[in-house]
Amino acid sequence: MYIKQEDLVVGQIYICEARNFTEGMWNGHSFTYNRTKFGSTYPDTEFHYDDGAPYGTVQPLRIAEELGDG
Repeated sequence: MYIKQEDLVVGQIYICEARNFTEGMWNGHSFTYNRTKFGSTYPDTEFHYDDGAPYGTVQPLRIAEELGDG
């Protein structure tokens, strides 16, 4: 079972089941992560599974690390 979009915290890093990554940060709209392709690394995004096909590819499974107190 994955974490629903409305239960995610902006800025939190999650362990995910996704096309191109396993750890990404929720920015309130999509997951951001660093993608490596053809020897280059660059920031990329993928959308939550709840957004539906064909773009909703990420199922966040659990929190990767807790947010600090600031």
